[in-house]
Amino acid sequence: MGLFKRKERDKRPAGLDKLDGKLVAYAVRREPTGEVVIGKNGRICAATEVLELRFNDGSVPFACPVETLEFGELLSKNGVLLTGDDTVTGRRLTAVAYYSYYRK
Repeated sequence: MGLFKRKERDKRPAGLDKLDGKLVAYAVRREPTGEVVIGKNGRICAATEVLELRFNDGSVPFACPVETLEFGELLSKNGVLLTGDDTVTGRRLTAVAYYSYYRK
């Protein structure tokens, strides 16, 4: 009959749409020895099946498929912690993107 079919659930993690288009002041990659700055002045692009950190100089130092992505906002609400399989380096990486401050 099909009257009570369940809707197919979206494969994207909840809250990912809130990250799309956020401006980033700078982003760092976490290494065992410390943090390394990977870019300044950019944005988070999460509209497709790959989340990317894009910067004004044209670089994309972090790109991760959303099915392997784990993310959480920092307690201070001024950034996001991103962990996933990076397609740029081919390794599992952790990056922190700090939001640009601006008033709405």
